[in-house]
Amino acid sequence: MSAETIFVSYSSKDRPFALGLVKELQELGANVWIDQLGIGLGEDWDDAIEEALEKSETFMIILSPTSVESRNVKDEVNIAINSKKKLVPILIKQCELPMRLQRRQYADLTNNPDKAIHDILNFLGLQQKASENLKKIMSLIGITEAPKKFFQKIKEENSEKEIEKEVDAEDLLVSEIEIDSAIAMHKKGIKKSWQMIIIVAIASISLFGILGFTKLITVPFEIAAAGSLALNLLSIKPFGTIKKSERYIDLMDLLKLKRERLTRVMNKLTDEEIEKFNTEFYNYIKI
Repeated sequence: MSAETIFVSYSSKDRPFALGLVKELQELGANVWIDQLGIGLGEDWDDAIEEALEKSETFMIILSPTSVESRNVKDEVNIAINSKKKLVPILIKQCELPMRLQRRQYADLTNNPDKAIHDILNFLGLQQKASENLKKIMSLIGITEAPKKFFQKIKEENSEKEIEKEVDAEDLLVSEIEIDSAIAMHKKGIKKSWQMIIIVAIASISLFGILGFTKLITVPFEIAAAGSLALNLLSIKPFGTIKKSERYIDLMDLLKLKRERLTRVMNKLTDEEIEKFNTEFYNYIKI
């Protein structure tokens, strides 16, 4: 096993890839530290990360649009560079590199994954053992073949004519923002349904009390009870709406996880699979 410790810096959205890569590197004999596996029960996260970063000799950063915007990742990069640690930048999604990394060579898994992985393993002194793990590492990012191009039909500005425009694959899927908005919509609907149920309950009790126990209006007890029951029936639909919305919220939480997995293998998806995912979402926003 390598004596040097490799510290892995990444965005939480890239965690599946980061953990998979760490596993393969550890199997090859590398001494890799990542927060999800290196912090023990009851330990303070900030203290544990700071100590691990300080003791490491090599700093591996997973570069993606989310990681370059992460405050924690930026802080870790600055500490690593100021401490003159060996840097292993790995690009897994196209993004604008941080200023302090722009003039440094990085392993580009988006363009030439085969060469990039060989470069990483060679830098870490693991090249001679890599053959059986190479495909596993490449499968983590889902780019064992050339990236697939995606096109979307859009209308030209001030025209009804449609043109095909190349787009990022991820843009074809319903966005996380849309899923979060739909979840918020269902939560708002649940709140309104509970308000309706409470109003109906109060009205039902009031009606029963007025008709059955006061002398303001004289009606048989049975009619008062029947009127109150009829009013209570109005709450059946809100109860059904609540149950349906709660189920859809659970399903959309799962849909967000599914979306995260799909975006890692977008180049393998067919147009039909993308449409199926989006249709699944639109079914969940129906009340």
